[in-house]
Amino acid sequence: MGYNRFLGTCSIFEAELWGILDGLKLIQRRGHNNVIIHSDSLEVVKAIHECGSKGSTSAMIRRIHRILSQESQWILRHISRENNYYADYLAKLAFEREEDLHLFESPPDEVLDSLKSDKERLFAPLDFSL
Repeated sequence: MGYNRFLGTCSIFEAELWGILDGLKLIQRRGHNNVIIHSDSLEVVKAIHECGSKGSTSAMIRRIHRILSQESQWILRHISRENNYYADYLAKLAFEREEDLHLFESPPDEVLDSLKSDKERLFAPLDFSL
């Protein structure tokens, strides 16, 4: 499952928070209680982690923490932008649609071929011949 939302004009920081908040609400509605979040924004990852220790002035960060506190287990990690390619691609599709929240039950065709290639490359049998 993937998703995106057209936000109009906002900062990158706010867009990253909206992405995390929307994802958390979606998985909560589907009954999942173990969460792994990858974000390519180190600033957002730090802000969410720091909120737990000293609170936050951001209503969105407090809301994210409220949802996370209801989960059995959660992990929030920073990953490089290169390793977040498909999420970044889905986010950019929102500019074409200008819809509120759009769910992808399966990857768009533009992404599917790349995902298949990645899977084949990652799970190809190893050749140890010299």
